[in-house]
Amino acid sequence: MARIVVDPVTRIEGHLRVEAVVENGVITDAFSAGTMVRGLEKILVGRDPRDAWAITERVCGVCTTVHALASVRSVEDALGISVPPTAELIRNIMLTTQYVQDHVVHFYHLHALDWVDIVNALKADPKKAAELASSFSKWDKNTAAYFSAVQDKIKAFAASGLGIFANGYWGHPAYTLPPEVNLIGVAHYLDALEWQKEVVKIHAVFGGKNPHPNYLVGGVPCSIDVDEVAAINSERLNLVARLISQADEFVNQVYIPDLLAVASFYKDWSKYGGGLKNHLSYGEFPTKGYGQIDGFKYARGAVLGRDLSTVHAVNPRDAQEIKEYIAHSWYTYDGGNETGIHPWAGERKIAYSGPKPPFETLGGTRSIRS
Repeated sequence: MARIVVDPVTRIEGHLRVEAVVENGVITDAFSAGTMVRGLEKILVGRDPRDAWAITERVCGVCTTVHALASVRSVEDALGISVPPTAELIRNIMLTTQYVQDHVVHFYHLHALDWVDIVNALKADPKKAAELASSFSKWDKNTAAYFSAVQDKIKAFAASGLGIFANGYWGHPAYTLPPEVNLIGVAHYLDALEWQKEVVKIHAVFGGKNPHPNYLVGGVPCSIDVDEVAAINSERLNLVARLISQADEFVNQVYIPDLLAVASFYKDWSKYGGGLKNHLSYGEFPTKGYGQIDGFKYARGAVLGRDLSTVHAVNPRDAQEIKEYIAHSWYTYDGGNETGIHPWAGERKIAYSGPKPPFETLGGTRSIRS
């Protein structure tokens, strides 16, 4: 028997440690530990609810804005506040910006290096790479000169020791992409770095900055006046329109083609994972107010047992439909309630004082059995 520890697990937001028990080449048990408590709940106690968004948003700088929006909506729901249609539209634009940017960042910068062999891209023929890229995309950068220039950058980077990528598994037989696809992947990885920092300027226009743009209970913290320098004027609206157009082009001409191209070489990986059979969506992108679910662009509902033919209606206010269970965590509720409770029930979770967790972690973290 062997115990393999990966600590930290990289390319995620937060801190995670995974420990696997291996017997005869097969994982027989596994444990994970992360920083589950950030202390935000304690920080919020005694503060004005209208300021809650600014605190909860700090939980993550990658999936920024979503926590603030959820916090603002919670306060508005408690007070029965409906936001104006223009504010609703601006919030949807900000959320959509995060939604699109996050998908691109996850694919290229948090995920692609598990599938794309950077060093192998040096063996690629730039002309063939351009022809291949042009066969599934009309992007104007799909030229031999472009891919040749990227290859020169990789050569210089490799000669310097590959920097932060020095400890990659380059050359490992598990990488299956041809050199030309690897070159395309690396090129678009670099392009995505530039693109993602541009598209979030939409947050700066409407929310003042990124990460952690500003919000406001009851609306948005910006005024609109096409002739006012300090307001959302025609110049800034034109910038937003241009950034949206560029995002549409990058997603459809770069991201989606790359996703399909890479996936086509790793079809055998479809047999791994997929442990969850039930999926729940609370719905998103309201057009008639957050209380009118029939106006959501993304519908609310649940899929059970992977049966896509039936989407079950969900009422998140019903204590019998939505419950939180902590049977597999090292926590318990005040009073020992282990049957599952609605998030609004008001019970407070406390640290579990039972058997010792499977292994110790530092920094105030508590081990959670997977």
